[in-house]
Parts: sequence; structure tokens; C-alpha cells
Amino acid sequence: MSAMGMLISGIVGSVMFLMAFFSFAQRNWKGGLVWLFVGMGLIALLTYLDKPWANLFP
Repeated sequence: MSAMGMLISGIVGSVMFLMAFFSFAQRNWKGGLVWLFVGMGLIALLTYLDKPWANLFP
């Protein structure tokens, strides 16, 4: 994975984790789980989209 891709997925993952954490803190269990699962899916998508272009510029 490229450095820029890791940076973007790290920022997105951090924001999603914080949203889930705040949902859990307010006793909103369903919302927290939704934020976690959507965040995991988004990180997986960003990782997949970053892979094909990572080897273009050696």
C-alpha cells in the first residue's frame, strides 16, 4: 500500500472509530455497530482501490 493510501485510510478509520466510540458512549449500541461496520467496509474499499496503483511508480 502506498504511503498516501495508508494516510487516507488511517484518517478515515480514525474518524469512523471515534464516531462509533461516541455512539457507544451515548448508549446507542446499534448506531455504534453501524459506524464500526461501515468504517471497516470503507477501509477495505480504500485498501482495495489503492492496491492496483501502488506498483505503478516504483
